[in-house]
Amino acid sequence: MAHDPLVVVALLTPFDERGRFDRDALVSHVDWLIEAGVDGLMPCGTTGEGPLLADDELLDVVAATVDAARGRVSVIAHIGRADTHTTARLAESVLAGGIDGISAVVPYYYRCSDDEILEHFRAVLRTAVDVPTYAYTIPERTGNQLSPGVVRALAAEGLRGVKDSTKSMERHREYLACGVDVLIGTDAFVLEAFRAGAAGCVSALANVRPDLLVALRDGGGAAVQQEILELRAETPFRALKRALAGRGYPPAYRAPLA
Repeated sequence: MAHDPLVVVALLTPFDERGRFDRDALVSHVDWLIEAGVDGLMPCGTTGEGPLLADDELLDVVAATVDAARGRVSVIAHIGRADTHTTARLAESVLAGGIDGISAVVPYYYRCSDDEILEHFRAVLRTAVDVPTYAYTIPERTGNQLSPGVVRALAAEGLRGVKDSTKSMERHREYLACGVDVLIGTDAFVLEAFRAGAAGCVSALANVRPDLLVALRDGGGAAVQQEILELRAETPFRALKRALAGRGYPPAYRAPLA
């Protein structure tokens, strides 16, 4: 049976003027997003400045997101690090906090073979046996590709899905053919991905305009996608925080982005 695609927010991480995680601002933001009708939250990914968070900060942000959501929407915690040991350890840590799924980015900085990427995610799957696990691919940032062959092998071992930020609809369709849930991670391709059978989106723009992504989920067409394209061209992720400043959201970033 077909289901409506999910709108998952690539959740921003608010910081105060001293660069510390601002829990109150996150709670307020989460409440607003849920009231707008989103289906899920993914804290500590690229948009959430996750690679710039210390491990204990990441765990604080995830725990605060779960607390703020109060079971109203799903929380998929992004715990990916460059090394396998830390990624698996963080996966184990967040599992105790009531999260609904985990996401881990493909290992980054060092060039990895398909076999190394496969073993990396196998280690995560061995840890996260009780919740859905998603492999997050964003090759322009990691320097490594997530091949469809690796996805097929991992699907047979329990991988639930892929967050696809390749910016390639050809690769997106290859992932769909692997029999996993595919979440499109590029706002420019949401409508096309939904029509191709994507399980949902993980959207940065949804932090500011959740209504547009919800409209696409609920059947909106090309005009809605065009508005997303026009807004996304003007709002790289640092600008998202500035756009939210009128709602009292702190426009601070984690150094060196400040």
